[in-house]
Amino acid sequence: MLLALNTLSSALQAFKEFTEDPDVQIQTLQTFLIIATKGNPGLTELARQIGLGTSAISRNLKKLCEVPRGQEGYGLITMKLHPLDNRRKIVMLTARGHELVRHIEEALLPPIRSYVVRELMRG
Repeated sequence: MLLALNTLSSALQAFKEFTEDPDVQIQTLQTFLIIATKGNPGLTELARQIGLGTSAISRNLKKLCEVPRGQEGYGLITMKLHPLDNRRKIVMLTARGHELVRHIEEALLPPIRSYVVRELMRG
């Protein structure tokens, strides 16, 4: 349990460092992690997994999105209309989003490795 909490805390800290935003909400990180691990989830699927309404998910996507200068946005994802269904959007990580995934992995892997080694040594 402690490992899970430390891992979550480290992921949030890595996200804050990368985006240079000390006020990141956990649901924004959660939205990013679902997109990074599951590909292109729909708005309803994101809302169901996180337990938020679709309007809150839309705000999180906007915060994560590439936007014109002078507006808020981390530039971690892009959203485009689905070519066959204009009601759906395709959500993908940008190069910056992939860079953040690597940053989070680099922050999380050493403590996880240490934990596994300690557990193996204990037998």
